[in-house]
Amino acid sequence: MGCSTKVKLTVFGVLGIVLIAIGGILIDVFDQVIHSEVNEQIPLKPGSETFKKWVNPPADVFLQFWLFDVQNAYEIVHYGAKPIVVEKGPYSYREYKVKTNVTFSEDNATASYYETRTLVFDRNMSVGDENDTFVSLNCPMMGFATLVRFEYDIIKDILEAAFEVLGEHLFVKLTVKDLIWGYEEPLLKFVNDAAKSRNISLGLDDHFGLFYGQNGSNDGLYTIYTGTKDITQAYTIQTWNGNESLPYWETIWCNAINGTDGSLYHPFIKKSETLRLFATDVCRSLYADYEGDRTVKGIDVYRFVPPAKMFGDIKTNPDNIGFCTPNITECLGSGVLNMSACKDGAQIVMSSPHFYQGDPDYVNAIEGMHPEKDVHQTFLDVEPISGVLLSAAKRLQINIAVMPIPLISSTAKFKNLTFFPILWLNESALINDATAKDFKSQILEPIKILDAVKYGLITIGAFILFCTIVFTIKYWVQRSRTRGGELQINRGDYDVLRDGENEQQDGE
Repeated sequence: MGCSTKVKLTVFGVLGIVLIAIGGILIDVFDQVIHSEVNEQIPLKPGSETFKKWVNPPADVFLQFWLFDVQNAYEIVHYGAKPIVVEKGPYSYREYKVKTNVTFSEDNATASYYETRTLVFDRNMSVGDENDTFVSLNCPMMGFATLVRFEYDIIKDILEAAFEVLGEHLFVKLTVKDLIWGYEEPLLKFVNDAAKSRNISLGLDDHFGLFYGQNGSNDGLYTIYTGTKDITQAYTIQTWNGNESLPYWETIWCNAINGTDGSLYHPFIKKSETLRLFATDVCRSLYADYEGDRTVKGIDVYRFVPPAKMFGDIKTNPDNIGFCTPNITECLGSGVLNMSACKDGAQIVMSSPHFYQGDPDYVNAIEGMHPEKDVHQTFLDVEPISGVLLSAAKRLQINIAVMPIPLISSTAKFKNLTFFPILWLNESALINDATAKDFKSQILEPIKILDAVKYGLITIGAFILFCTIVFTIKYWVQRSRTRGGELQINRGDYDVLRDGENEQQDGE
């Protein structure tokens, strides 16, 4: 009986150890299988499922605008009052992105393409119609005034006279559609007609709009690495418009084209990584650091957000000195970026909405600025195994630099440089339900099954080994007690015999 118990305990003990060992081995084996399968699926290859989804992304993308309605235009111009604005929005557009003219290199190591963007107004997701009106800064007028600020006084006098003749005012009433997509601007038409009468071509359009001519257009030629040669470089931009760097800024670091376009990354993202992306709308590369874990439609993701230092001043981030334009003596405070170098001299200043993470002076200069992290922060939600972006929001604000310019009466009451907010936008993307379901069934569920197998074996093995140890201890405790009892009985018998012998000796 004892021998049989020992054999059983030995067998179960060995079985537990074997199962734990197999589970441990399978951790490495299955991880290699997962890496191999993902590395096979993620690279961009002509005709593959990945290619089809890359060309026509299966995500719901919206571009939403919030416009700032100026409440005290008269007081600003005549008394130098602090600007008061009220936010109106969102005005929402469904965005459709399609990659066109896709060509692969001979070895499929790179792919080149254009991405066409089409926007369609969505009234159901908007607070009003595109024909809603509001009061905004007269951007073309301010642009011309800024352009001549260093010219001779006679030039300024001529421009001031033109403003009066054309009835130009520093603040104008526009529709949402006008400001975003463009309208015929009398001042631009006047300047163009005057130049043409002297056979001079200025290359100006008679229309002005912050996104004039961009609906149905593309933002240039991209060439990216497909990941077939090096999976860690998948979707990273090699060149934009044939260039490996930008021509706008003052340093190599600031002109670098880094990362992807922000929609896809290499697989097996780590929390310690910094994700980089190139954004043509701000003419620079951006970056984001891990903030925390999130869940998007039942899928676990890592959230990455831009650190405050990305738009920090040169004291906070010395690398940003290259963004000081027109030279390194013209540096702005934290939270803003002078875009004039890449916007043909236009005094456009980009920031996060409501100057979020910006210098408090910029926030306090405009009444109506209320920066909030949850509403105004840009973020990327990336599924770490595949590197696929499941949810994202790019949030930017367009401001115009306004300053007092001698002999231009409309600007006379401005005391100093002010970044006047025009609108802020949120370009958001969210994976649709069908694609999320496919993603879970094709990638996540097989991984969960493999995890269940390997960790299940370890758990079962550990349980068997634990039970074996418990029963072994119990067996030896019981055996020890049995032996102790037998020894006690034997001693008792010996004492009886010894007492008998003593009595017999006494009788004699």
